[in-house]
Amino acid sequence: MKYKLILIFALSFTLSSVCQDQKEDLAGIKTAIKNYYDGYIYRDINKLNQAFDTINGAMKVPVKENGKVVGFRNRWFKELLPKWGNRKQMPSKTLANCKLGILNIDLVDSQIASAKISMQVDTVTYIDILSLHKIQNAWKITNKMYTVRETKK
Repeated sequence: MKYKLILIFALSFTLSSVCQDQKEDLAGIKTAIKNYYDGYIYRDINKLNQAFDTINGAMKVPVKENGKVVGFRNRWFKELLPKWGNRKQMPSKTLANCKLGILNIDLVDSQIASAKISMQVDTVTYIDILSLHKIQNAWKITNKMYTVRETKK
């Protein structure tokens, strides 16, 4: 009986520890996604640099021929982020029509994750699938692919 109680205690302690770690990881992932969103819409290079792996991270960009997508190529975040962060500021009317939705997060072993997000920027909605890795104890977006949905005004 004594061994059963010890086993039950050990299991419950382990489960609560795992749940706490998962909550912290999910919070870190959401922070990375929010930094991406805020950095993108407010043209804030510091937030973008916090969100992305600026050393090895890449994004899949469509390659088009005659208006049709024929493949995808990598664009490095270290090349893209300065462009995103230094664009002209959006007018307040446009900013009021921006919205972030986190549709799904899948976390694996507190080391890697994928996230599907919806990012509305005025009349354009980006659906992104993000790969994230925990790098030096911080969650970073290491890969991104996307599609664009245009909405009519």
